[in-house]
Amino acid sequence: MTSRKPVNRLTPKRQPGAEQQSRSSASRTGTPRNTPVRKPRVTSTARPVGKRQARAEQRPAPARTRTARIRPPRTPRSGRSFWTLVAGCLIAAVLLGGFAVVAALRPGVDDSNRAFVDNKATEEVRAAADHALKTVYAYDVKNIDGYRDAAKQVLTGKMLADLDKYADTTISAVKQAQTSADAKADPIGVTLLADDRAELLVNLVVSATKNGVAQQSVAGPIVLHMQKVGDRWLASDIVDQ
Repeated sequence: MTSRKPVNRLTPKRQPGAEQQSRSSASRTGTPRNTPVRKPRVTSTARPVGKRQARAEQRPAPARTRTARIRPPRTPRSGRSFWTLVAGCLIAAVLLGGFAVVAALRPGVDDSNRAFVDNKATEEVRAAADHALKTVYAYDVKNIDGYRDAAKQVLTGKMLADLDKYADTTISAVKQAQTSADAKADPIGVTLLADDRAELLVNLVVSATKNGVAQQSVAGPIVLHMQKVGDRWLASDIVDQ
C-alpha cells in the first residue's frame, strides 16, 4: 500500500491555483464573498474648523446699517381731543363777543364824541389846530418880535403858560441863529370831539432855513389837545409820541 502526501487545505497561499479556482467558482455560483462591511458615513453640519474658517472668525464683522423706518403719519385722535378743540373754540367765541360788547359800551369814555359824526364841527376844530400849530412852530426871523403876541392868540392852558416862560429865550435864540422855520401839519386826525374839548393826532413837520438854505428838519406824530374858549378852539397841550 502506497502512502500519499498530506494535503494542507488550510494554507491556500501554497496553492494559488486552488484560490483562483475557488474565486472563479464563487463568482459563477453567485455566493457572496466575505468582504468587510463598510460603516456608513455620518454626515454632520458641523465641519471641522479649518484655517479659512479661523481667518473668517478673526475678521471684524461689518457694521450693520440701520435703515430708517418711515412711520406713517398719525391720524388725529377722535373722541376727547376733538371735543376739547370744539370747547376751546366756543370759549374763544364767547370771550370775543364779550370784548365786543365792552368795546361798544366804551366804559370811561365820553359817549358824546362827535368826531366825523358832525362833519362841520370836525372840520372847524381841524382848521383851528392847523392854524395854531403853524403860528407856534413857523416864524420869520424878520418878524420875530411879534411872535409872542401872535402865539397868545391861539394858545390857552399849559401851552400859554409855557409860552410866557420861554418866549424871551426862544426869540433871542432865533435872532442869534438868523433862522426861519416852516411848519406843516398833515395829516390831522380828530380822535375825540366834545362840546368844549377835542383831541387830534397830527403828523408835524418843522423845517428850518437860513438865508434860503435848508438847515434841519424835524418830523413826528403828536397828540394835540384843543379847548374851546368862547366860540374859538385854542391849543391847550401837546404830547409828543
